[in-house]
Amino acid sequence: MLAVTEAARTRLAQMLEQEGVPQEAAVRLVHDGDGVTLQSDAERPGDETFQYIGRTVLLLAAQVSELLAESTLDIAGAKLTLRHLNSDD
Repeated sequence: MLAVTEAARTRLAQMLEQEGVPQEAAVRLVHDGDGVTLQSDAERPGDETFQYIGRTVLLLAAQVSELLAESTLDIAGAKLTLRHLNSDD
């Protein structure tokens, strides 16, 4: 399971608020073949969800959840970063 730090959840909530994304939408991590990108989306059946103060801020489809199972979403400076468990990043 992807680990999402409190700092990353806070940043995701800030991003959603700044962009004016409706309450029922969140950020989705999408694997595009070259890496992982972010997009706003509504929750779908089977999604793994992450919350911050009662709001869903992050969505993962089952395939992406499996792909990122050994990873942590965190903050470096003001940027979201994805670290893999066996990485020195």
